[in-house]
Amino acid sequence: MNNLYLEINDNIARLTFDLEGEKVNKLSFEVLEELNEKIDLVKNDSSIKALVIQSAKKNIFVAGADIKQIQEITDEKEVYKVLMRCHEIFNKLQNLSIPTIAYINGACMGGGLELALACKYRVASTNEKTKLAFPEVKLGFFPGFAGTQRAPKVVGLINALDLILSGKTVDAKKAYRINLVDEVFDDGQKDFKLEEFIQNAINKRVKSRKKFNILEKWPFNEIVFSKTLSTLEKKVNKEFQAPYKALEVIKQSFGKSFEEGILLEAKEFSKLAVTKESKNMIKLFFTFEKLNKNYEKTNSPISNVTILGNGVMGKGIIWLFSKYLKEVRIKIRKIEQVKDILKDVAKVYDFLIKTRRMTKSQVDFKLNKISYTDKFIGLNKTEFAIEAIIEDEEAKKEAYKELEKVLDKNAIIATNTSSISIEKLGSDIKNKENFIGVHFFNPVNMMPLVEVIPSSYTSKETINKTFELLISCGKTPILVGDCAGFIVNRILLPYLNEAAFILSDGSNIKQIDKTIKDFGMPMGPFTLADTVGIDIGYKVASILNEAYGERMPIAPVLTKIYKDLKLLGKKSNRGFYIYNGKDIEVNENVTSMLDNNNKIITENEIVERCIYIMINEASRCLEEGIVDDANIIDFAMITGTGFPPYKGGLCTLANDLGIEHIVKRLQTYEKAYGCRFTPSNLLLK
Repeated sequence: MNNLYLEINDNIARLTFDLEGEKVNKLSFEVLEELNEKIDLVKNDSSIKALVIQSAKKNIFVAGADIKQIQEITDEKEVYKVLMRCHEIFNKLQNLSIPTIAYINGACMGGGLELALACKYRVASTNEKTKLAFPEVKLGFFPGFAGTQRAPKVVGLINALDLILSGKTVDAKKAYRINLVDEVFDDGQKDFKLEEFIQNAINKRVKSRKKFNILEKWPFNEIVFSKTLSTLEKKVNKEFQAPYKALEVIKQSFGKSFEEGILLEAKEFSKLAVTKESKNMIKLFFTFEKLNKNYEKTNSPISNVTILGNGVMGKGIIWLFSKYLKEVRIKIRKIEQVKDILKDVAKVYDFLIKTRRMTKSQVDFKLNKISYTDKFIGLNKTEFAIEAIIEDEEAKKEAYKELEKVLDKNAIIATNTSSISIEKLGSDIKNKENFIGVHFFNPVNMMPLVEVIPSSYTSKETINKTFELLISCGKTPILVGDCAGFIVNRILLPYLNEAAFILSDGSNIKQIDKTIKDFGMPMGPFTLADTVGIDIGYKVASILNEAYGERMPIAPVLTKIYKDLKLLGKKSNRGFYIYNGKDIEVNENVTSMLDNNNKIITENEIVERCIYIMINEASRCLEEGIVDDANIIDFAMITGTGFPPYKGGLCTLANDLGIEHIVKRLQTYEKAYGCRFTPSNLLLK
């Protein structure tokens, strides 16, 4: 196969990546060998004065290593052998006597960035698709093609740690600021700017921009490593090895020879690449890729939307559509509300301005797309209207009635309900084929997952257009069957509920939260309940109780703190905890009404009751055909609730623990606590 093309004109060699039959360039084993051959040709041609490495793919430089090939390797020694071969090739590139220049015009990820770092210079286009990153930590390992060794030398220790441990993405301008690239210019300037840079490189006129930083030297670098570890421990569960191992490799190799460094990197990478955690995260990556291609492009994608509702979710949806679409109209109850709504939407944009992802003028342009009305007028051009009002069936139905009076008959009407059946909500709608559930997660600007729930009447065209819209706005939609709570809330609420039952039985708020956080969840169940809002949690729990009966009872503690103590959580500064600025303490009003006498419940029981009850409900969703793929449930719970990705998701965890073990434990808890633990037919089968 021909994946790389070498051309030599005027003593300048240009090596172009263009993988045959692929949309992106990847560093597969075969491509690496081709690269080696081409480097040898350049090395042996004394007439060549400079080498430029570039891509023929639109918006892609090199997307990284071939993840499928890494996924298939299960032997540590085999991984090590592959890495050492890659080092041999990249070192040969680095040691060429002529200037080597990576021209980056698009995504430059992982192994692609490590290839660019093996060049003497990097030049990037300001094309908005030009993104540079080391995303390996999100796959359960770290840069293994000498990224941990070259990056600190190029961008400095602090910037290298930031890029490698977080997997964060930077654009061309940020890459220039941290010295990751040596020059940036617009696409239209390429013809003369790139040629000018090549000549400057040949004539040694490219000035080094690297500045001496005292933090690179002992003993200050020890302080950097210590603070980085401390920050990591606050953010990342120690069970997830990748970032901790990356930090260890950089620390142990810092200041040592390059040869020693790459041997240490290869040794530790090889161990991680064959772990269960890494295989789980690679599987998650492929699920994500598959879901983001799960639609057919239409000739007329949706560009004009209307939003009803301006609470937290409504404002998040307004922000999302104003960022990506041409026209956004909001229906409000009172004109006086507009100022506060737009102010809150602008606040979401503030983060993008602070992180230099958008300018103030760009944000102003986005905000100017938003128009508003306090009546159902000016909506005749709306192609997609979404309701995000109070979680009340009758109020929602009334809104649809008003919308149908003014919308075009082909317009899609969507609901952001978190738990009410779509079939019920759409029962009075005339054009039932255009009605669909579109459940975003809070905060909308941060959460990638969206549950898309059709009714039995919803057309395939409506589903497809909705998927196309959401994916164009950077979201990852999953198709979910209609049921109370759908997937995420149906599985998550029993977990929150069970934590409240455990609190009634014994233990205490802090212990339960800490135990579940230690398991790997981003926050404990009571912190989550306070964050979501106790009123919202209680409302959803009531809907699920109505739908599923005694299998999903509402824990008495939840009823008491909502109805008797009237606690709402963080939004009122009082819930399971009391919030006073940065000070957070357990709410004694909650603990004083408990009569569990602080009975000790083991950490193992806390984890099993909270997690296994979710596994049981996940299996019921599969059993009922709410989704037809366990990987989708895993993906939904990871992206919708923060379930630890390195554990692979609920279904993967169940398989790892063993279904027989899960069933036995559920049966034990069923005897002790009742039918909410009755194993599903699918698990028993």
